[in-house]
Amino acid sequence: MTLAMLLREELTAVEWLQQLLQREYDVLKTRDPASLEQVVNEKQACTDRLRKLMADRVDYLQAQGIAADAQGLAAYVDTLPVAERIGVDQLWTALEKVAEQVRAQNEVNGAVIAASRNHVDRTLAILRGRDSLDFLYDQDTRKVFGGGGQPIARA
Repeated sequence: MTLAMLLREELTAVEWLQQLLQREYDVLKTRDPASLEQVVNEKQACTDRLRKLMADRVDYLQAQGIAADAQGLAAYVDTLPVAERIGVDQLWTALEKVAEQVRAQNEVNGAVIAASRNHVDRTLAILRGRDSLDFLYDQDTRKVFGGGGQPIARA
């Protein structure tokens, strides 16, 4: 197996993850629990595959006597024949681009989840007869409901 083949497989897995994150976003908007569970399971399988592919790349570089970091990869690529170097550079650039898109979509999905959770928490607080704004977080990031006119802090 060559570095180009490993990067091509990794790129395919990251593109699959990108599609899954987009599907997750669409499902989050529709609030369909069954579909969300399915996409989360697929996303887990994809990330497991991606972890293995990344480990395979690291193992490959180490077997070549190359440090498995950016400098080691760059140094190794410089030793490749020109045509292969161009191909590896193109794959690496595409991989970085798609990985950035995945990161951005993951942040969007996280914001949607946080907003949905906040909405649910406020609704539950209202149903329990508490002011939905009358809480703080303790050291363990658990919600602590205030009330009773107690001060937030003492001097």
